[in-house]
Amino acid sequence: MTRHIITISRQYGSGGREIGEKVAAALGYGYYDRELIRRAAQDADISEDLVREEGEGIMGKISSLLSFGNSSAGAEEDSLPLGERIFLAEARTIKQIAEEGPCVIIGHSADYFLADHPGLLNVYIHSDWEARVARVMARNDLDERSAVARIKRIDRKRAAFYEQHTDQRWGKASNYHLSLSSSSFGIDVTADMIVAIAKKA
Repeated sequence: MTRHIITISRQYGSGGREIGEKVAAALGYGYYDRELIRRAAQDADISEDLVREEGEGIMGKISSLLSFGNSSAGAEEDSLPLGERIFLAEARTIKQIAEEGPCVIIGHSADYFLADHPGLLNVYIHSDWEARVARVMARNDLDERSAVARIKRIDRKRAAFYEQHTDQRWGKASNYHLSLSSSSFGIDVTADMIVAIAKKA
């Protein structure tokens, strides 16, 4: 069975977004990262900037929130705190995207939201520390100290969001079908391996 829904979780600075773009292009799949944020913002009638800024700082437990998340936002949901409204909008958006056709979804706990979806391939991308620091320095025009601080801050936020809402450990190999080191194989080869597995799994 071809894996037609691919989720990519990644350490900050590991190249996960670039890998996802290459996988989507090679397979002819839709690619969702910033577009997911745009659609979730539209769903919740909230600005994209707020979704982007608040999306990883949401309070509340997934089990209590998802009871709201299976239908369009209503008056009851509108009374929830902003962070919880964003969470529900992202959950709905991810499920809608998966129903629309083959796709690659970056982050946003998509692996958890789609756990029971057929044809799912959950991937985690990690990388050596030195490679991550070098990538963030070059990409964001930062000195080493600033790059290190940025990586630690964003990884901490991603882990806290994932673990708070899923009761699973972010980055734990058993939570994913595939865990790959982009610094060991390079961006192109890592993407090629995901494509090959998606086609043959």
